[in-house]
Amino acid sequence: MSSDVRRKSIRRVHAAVRQEPAAPAVPNELPTVSLSKLTKPDFRAEEYLKETLRVVQEKNIRQFRKALEDSRKGASKNLQKNVYRNYESFVFISKEISSMERDMQLLRELLHNISEVGDELMDEDELMDEPSRLARRRTQRMSMANQHDMFKDQLAKLWRTIRESQKLVPFAPGRHVVGDSRNVSELSPSTLQTRQKVDIIVLSDMILLAARKRRGNYAQTMLVADRSFELANVTVADVGDAARSGFLVKIVNRAETFLFGFKNADAKNEFLLLISHAKAGVFADLSGPPPPMPMPLMPVHSERDDDDGAVSSDQRKRMDEYIDTLDIHIARREFDAATSLVLQLKQQAGATAGLQDVRQAADSHTADLARLILADLLIPCSSRKQVTQNVGLLHRLGWDKEAKGAFLAARSATIKNRTRQLKLEGNTQLYIRELAIVYFRLIRNTCEWYSELFADPTMISALIAWVRQEMAGYAVIFRRHVFHEMQRFQVIASCLNHTLAEVDILGHAGLDLKFMLDQEFFPDLTSCIRSYESRCLALLTKVASEDSLQVASKVSTENYPSAAAIFGPHIPIVSTVSRLDESLTEFGNELQFIVRDSLYSQVVASVLAVIEGVLKQFLTILRKRESGYTRELALLVSTQAVISWVIPRAAAHLDRIFGRTVSDIHNLEQRLEAFPLSLQDVFCQKHSVAISKMTFDFVTADFVIDSTVTDAMQPSPQMEQLLGQLGVVARDLDQWPSLSKRSILSSLIDCLFVQMIDHRNWENNGSKRMFSHY
Repeated sequence: MSSDVRRKSIRRVHAAVRQEPAAPAVPNELPTVSLSKLTKPDFRAEEYLKETLRVVQEKNIRQFRKALEDSRKGASKNLQKNVYRNYESFVFISKEISSMERDMQLLRELLHNISEVGDELMDEDELMDEPSRLARRRTQRMSMANQHDMFKDQLAKLWRTIRESQKLVPFAPGRHVVGDSRNVSELSPSTLQTRQKVDIIVLSDMILLAARKRRGNYAQTMLVADRSFELANVTVADVGDAARSGFLVKIVNRAETFLFGFKNADAKNEFLLLISHAKAGVFADLSGPPPPMPMPLMPVHSERDDDDGAVSSDQRKRMDEYIDTLDIHIARREFDAATSLVLQLKQQAGATAGLQDVRQAADSHTADLARLILADLLIPCSSRKQVTQNVGLLHRLGWDKEAKGAFLAARSATIKNRTRQLKLEGNTQLYIRELAIVYFRLIRNTCEWYSELFADPTMISALIAWVRQEMAGYAVIFRRHVFHEMQRFQVIASCLNHTLAEVDILGHAGLDLKFMLDQEFFPDLTSCIRSYESRCLALLTKVASEDSLQVASKVSTENYPSAAAIFGPHIPIVSTVSRLDESLTEFGNELQFIVRDSLYSQVVASVLAVIEGVLKQFLTILRKRESGYTRELALLVSTQAVISWVIPRAAAHLDRIFGRTVSDIHNLEQRLEAFPLSLQDVFCQKHSVAISKMTFDFVTADFVIDSTVTDAMQPSPQMEQLLGQLGVVARDLDQWPSLSKRSILSSLIDCLFVQMIDHRNWENNGSKRMFSHY
């Protein structure tokens, strides 16, 4: 039955499609599922089917239906994963909300009680006669003085008991101790391990943590002030009473989180009650003098007041009511109403003479209100509507500069929180891609929000400084995961491309940050190239030291006319030369991923260093190693191969990478043209000494003979051996046609003559040598 219904619905769709003029399309084209169209708010299924299945065969329609079902299943699985992933946070937030509801209920009851007490006192004050009212006010002033003295004594005792506490809890009017919780364990929020033992002192407007520390080697402990929090900026949450986790309380101070463990539930509940009393303004010591009730300030009449305009009692009473209402709005965090009221209070107090105390109270409430709004603005991951509202309120209060700093700090915290949510699971490219999306899209959103919230052009410099700061932060993370891990150039290029793609999106939005990116990553790219150069040199040095100097392969000289003129159709090379060519080719293949004009000089310098390093290694081997004529002649041929074949190949490769002629590498062939001749001289000097010592040593030779010198005399056996060694060199040179046999032999004979005419060879213990023809 269901299959018949589906067929009928498909036929109806085809009939509806045929009634409309069809756009040109491919009949057998397989329709695709467009998730962007399906997620639109105004999505209409019939119009989507008409548009997608306009000229589609039934077979493709069935495949399209299957694709729709797969998309539905995938969306269901993603939704299920998100529910599982966020379940723990949901439970924690639910507990926070329930705890907050209890605190708000307590606060409402306390505010209601305060309002009732205030109304009763006002009624009593109206019923009292003037002498009774004056006596009552005198008693209240005395109570206030006694209370201030008691508060000062409490603070003085606190300073004496806890070292360095006066720095963290200075004197302030009305500040007093509400209570304390002793021997509390401060725990690590991540591992639940005990950090230290502390005492928590709850004051009327602050929380002081005093650490218990040992005094020297003795068991006696002392209290030292560790840190303090303003009560208005902290959130105290009851984590729960579980045998596994203990009796825990969490204190959140803006971006910092602290966890404290109590011995039992009673100690924890007592601490929570102290916090509630401190926030509600209830005194812990009920046996002391009662707190002074706020009384409306009475106007002071004088001749000057009569001249300037006295403030009536009704107006003073109305101002006091405004201040009380403002306190209630601030306590209930009704910031919009509180802002309107404080501005109205300032305006009326400024327009009327004699209300200096009211203006001071309004300024004080303005500062308190602004600090609370700033604390809300500093919360990361806030919605755009909430941020706009808070910034608008601060703008009305005249706190634009502070709002700007808090907004940018909150956006930095948002970027940090989103970055910490990313998972690095071994795929560096995927992690950098997600990191770039988080950083640069949040930067773009911040710039858009900033231009709407702060229209003053003088504040743009702060945004530019913030963007540069966040770019530096992104570069630090990028550098740690990409450059410091010695990734391949292909991985580095892929990560850079992901970053540039997000930067291009910023460029379309009017913010071009490519120059900042180049400034941040240019030193790291050059450092990577130098590191690659060092690794190549170390590898080639090891290969050269282990090379047997035998011909490893023969390479073709096709497309290399200078090499063909010297070697002919093929070049015999040793393994070091072959490895050098492979390293330079691999170096070029890696560089093509990150190549840019700014890296030209460093690339050229690294290639030159690798080639010159191998040639210097050849010179060292020729001077210090005894390998025989054949192998050392192979080394001379390989040196010429490096100059005539390896360098042109590397230059051509770099030409293709940079898209232009790399003249520095091409000129290297001409600059090193005389280097093979220098190696030949070293070869001749080395072997002239060896041949002389082995056959005819000029230092110890005896030139005196007893027989008569005639024309029929033959060379001595030592001289015949010397000539024989020259013949061996000549026969070995016949195996290397690319080497100049005449040049090497003549140079070798010249070195023998130079050695022979050395003045040290013509003296024997300071006296002249004797010869037979003398």
